[in-house]
Amino acid sequence: MKRPHSARWPYRQADPKWANDTMSLKNKLIGVHLAVNGKTLADVRDWEWGDTIGTDGCLLTCLAMTLRLLATDGARWTPRTLNREARKLLYYSDAGLSIVPLYADLLADVSDGSVQLCVQEQYFAGEKGHPARFASQSSLIRGYRTLSPAKRLDFAVMVKIGTHDDTFASHYVLVDPDQPGLPDEDDFAILDPDQPKRKRVRSWCVSDSYRWLHDQRQDIRTEWHKQGIRWKKNQLCAVWAFARWRKGGSRCLAGDLFRAVTDC
Repeated sequence: MKRPHSARWPYRQADPKWANDTMSLKNKLIGVHLAVNGKTLADVRDWEWGDTIGTDGCLLTCLAMTLRLLATDGARWTPRTLNREARKLLYYSDAGLSIVPLYADLLADVSDGSVQLCVQEQYFAGEKGHPARFASQSSLIRGYRTLSPAKRLDFAVMVKIGTHDDTFASHYVLVDPDQPGLPDEDDFAILDPDQPKRKRVRSWCVSDSYRWLHDQRQDIRTEWHKQGIRWKKNQLCAVWAFARWRKGGSRCLAGDLFRAVTDC
C-alpha cells in the first residue's frame, strides 16, 4: 500500500488548512454539563475539551486518513471535509452531541458503506485489573502484519495509545501501511496526526509519539505516571481495523484479515 502522493501526508491536525475548524464549542459543552449532567462551576473551571480540529482532532484526522486510503472517493477526504460531514450528520454538535460513537459508524455513513469498521480490541490501559498489552500481543496487528502488501490495501489499522479514558491523556494514530513491522515487534512506524512537520531520516514510530507527547504535555505526562502507563515500552490502549466493502453488496473483505489473525 502506498501513501497518497502529497507533501501534507500524513494529515496533521495542526495543518493551517483546517486546524481552526470548529468541532464543538467549549462554552456549549460546559452549558450541557451544568444544565444536564449535574456538574458545578468548580467541576468545569479548568475544562479543556472542545473547540477545533487542531486541539481535539486526532481521532477525526485518523479517520480522514482511513478514508483517504480506503474509500473509492478517497481524494476528497481531509479532516476538514470529514468534520463538515460529521457535524452535518450530527455525530457531534457545538455541544458535543453523540461524540462517543464517532469512530464506529461515521466512515460507513459518509462512504455509503464502502468503508466499515470490521473488528476492534480494547485493552483498557490504565484501568485497574487490566495488564499492559503491546503490539506483539495484539491479534489484529499481528494478523495485519502477516498480510501481503496487496491484501493490506484493503485495510487500515487505527491504534490508541495512552489511557483508556479519552479525556486528554490518550491519542490516536494509524499503523503505517507501508511498514507495519514484524509480528513480534512492539515499536512500529505510524501515521501520527500530531507528529512534527519536518524532514526525517527515518520513520515516525509509536515510541516517537509517546516521547513527543510525554515531553510536550505536563498534564499528559502526570496522568500517564499516575495510571502506570508503560509508555517507554509502547503500551497500547486499543486497536481498530477498518476494511473496504466490495461493490454490489457481495461481502466485506474482512475475511482475509480474520484468516490471518487465526493463523497467528
